[in-house]
Amino acid sequence: MIPGLEPVPLRELQALGTSRVWSVDGQLDEMPSLTPVRGTLRAEHLGNLLQVEGSVQTIVCLRCDRCLGNFNQELNAVAKELIWLGDEPTDDHLSAAGLDPSTPDGLMECLDPRGDFEPERWVFEQLSLQMSVVNRCGEHCPGMPKKPSDAAAISGEESSDPRWQALKDLQSSMQRNGKDHD
Repeated sequence: MIPGLEPVPLRELQALGTSRVWSVDGQLDEMPSLTPVRGTLRAEHLGNLLQVEGSVQTIVCLRCDRCLGNFNQELNAVAKELIWLGDEPTDDHLSAAGLDPSTPDGLMECLDPRGDFEPERWVFEQLSLQMSVVNRCGEHCPGMPKKPSDAAAISGEESSDPRWQALKDLQSSMQRNGKDHD
C-alpha cells in the first residue's frame, strides 16, 4: 500500500468543503513496478458527484507475447473523472447536476455516498488502463523462439521424423523437373 492513500469516507470529503490533494509516491501491491508510482491526485465532493483528477507515472516490466522476452514500459496516466454518488443516475439526476443526459461526461462509476473513496484503487485503475492488451517488445522483436528441430528443417538438414520424407522427395523431383525445362 502506498502510504497516505488509505480509503477516505466520502462524508469526510464532503465535510472538507474543498478538494483534497494527495501526493503519490510508493509501490502498488497489485502492480509490481520498477520505479515507484509518483504523481498527484485530487478529489472534490460536489454534492451528488465526486470529481477526481490526477497524474501518475511508473515503469513496469512486461513479458512480450511474441518472443517471451522481458521489456520495460513506461505508464503515464493523466485522468479526470466524475463519479456519481448514489444509485445509478437517471436522466433527471444528470440534468439537475448540470450534465447532458445523452453524453454523461464519463460517468462510468457509482459509489455509495455512505462508503469510501479509495485513492490507491483509483491510481491502480488509471495505470491499468494505460497497459497494452497485447504486449510487444517493439519493432525489433525477433519473433517466436525457434525449436532446434525447426532450424534443422529450415536449413535443409535431415529431419528425424520419417513422415516428412515424402515431401522432401516431391521437392527434389520438382527441382529436377524445373532444371530439365531450362
